[in-house]
Amino acid sequence: MKKRNLLASFLTSVLMTVFLAATALSQAGTSSVTGTVRDNNGAAVPGATVTLSNPATGVGRTTTTNNDGVYTFAAVPPATYELAVTASGFKKLVNTGLVLAVDTNSRVDLALETGEVTATVTVTANSIESIVNTQDAALGNNVNSQQIVQLPTDLRRVNDLLALQPGVTRDGYVAGGRSDQANITLDGVDINDQQSGGRSGSGDITQDSALRATTESVEEFRITTLGANANQGRSSGAQVSLISKSGTNSFRGAVFYFNRPTFGSANDFFNNLSGVERPSLDREVYGGAIGGPILRDRLFFFYSYEGQYQTQEAPVNRVVPLPHLGDGIIRFEGAGPSCVGGQCSVGINELRNTIYPSTGINDAAVSVLRDAAQRYTSNNTDLGDGLNTGGFRFNSPTIDKENTHILRLDWNPTANQQIFARGNYQFDTLARRFVLS
Repeated sequence: MKKRNLLASFLTSVLMTVFLAATALSQAGTSSVTGTVRDNNGAAVPGATVTLSNPATGVGRTTTTNNDGVYTFAAVPPATYELAVTASGFKKLVNTGLVLAVDTNSRVDLALETGEVTATVTVTANSIESIVNTQDAALGNNVNSQQIVQLPTDLRRVNDLLALQPGVTRDGYVAGGRSDQANITLDGVDINDQQSGGRSGSGDITQDSALRATTESVEEFRITTLGANANQGRSSGAQVSLISKSGTNSFRGAVFYFNRPTFGSANDFFNNLSGVERPSLDREVYGGAIGGPILRDRLFFFYSYEGQYQTQEAPVNRVVPLPHLGDGIIRFEGAGPSCVGGQCSVGINELRNTIYPSTGINDAAVSVLRDAAQRYTSNNTDLGDGLNTGGFRFNSPTIDKENTHILRLDWNPTANQQIFARGNYQFDTLARRFVLS
């Protein structure tokens, strides 16, 4: 009985996971295309067979035009497609290079020529027109894989490209809306960081997501800044939709290494004021990606890894004893025969013999102060009382390591069905040394 209950629970969990994933995909992260099929005279062609296929994966869908010659493909995974139309008494029409972008509704009207069905007319879609939204009032831009890889960024992060869009500030505010009001999806699934309320304090939208998006793992993304449709998600701010790369019938891969040395960086203003050298900043970004078929037209994989190793020094200011305090001399403000300019002092012998004759002075404590004053010479007055203590500004090292693994598997059970699974694994370490040693 227990085994049956466990099996039933497992199957229920699997079905619920598939159901929820399908629901999420139907809300965001997809595309659609619609249009009207007409003849050379402009009359609608009802009953025409329209096939939308992806040559890279072999997945396709088929529908027929209605009485008005209208066809529609909804909830289509973003990709570059081929649109074919056949009808009795007309030549076959093939429209290639049709780019269906994420969260963008496209319209492609087709005109058939009279002739034999065996004859084929091939046209190439205008890639620029296919990614411009002319179907609703949503405002935003799509950024494809080539742009993501080639546009310069500091850390090869997709989120660094967000501020390039109209209405987006460097602090993550979109069209006047706060960055924590944005909604972020990856492959149609909500990846908002709910623990911190969607606000990491980083000033960047996708850094407020629970999963890291790397350059080699993202196929394309879109930021809808204004007028988002109801199917795109929630929140009053921007709608950010990211699509991960998938494998195709052709193998593809990439290997990269970037180094950002300290050379060329500027020093901190307060470091210059205190005579401290500029902090070092050495950053390395490295990794690779590979994808391809496991079974042609049926099973595909795509894996990417990105590592980052950064050694950075941060300016730090700490309170340290002044040299005279290490010699057992205490200074204070006051007036008297031994005071000069309103500043008085008491030496170690007076402390030991006159002020504290019964207890004396702890020589070990004086030795610690003397050693600290010699090792950490005060170089500013921003901290301390200015009488016995001062500030010591120095560069404290920070070592930051990030490792991101992303694996996606795509399975086509039939020619018009597609199932995928994606796994993200992130392992980061941060070591800081802000103490004096």
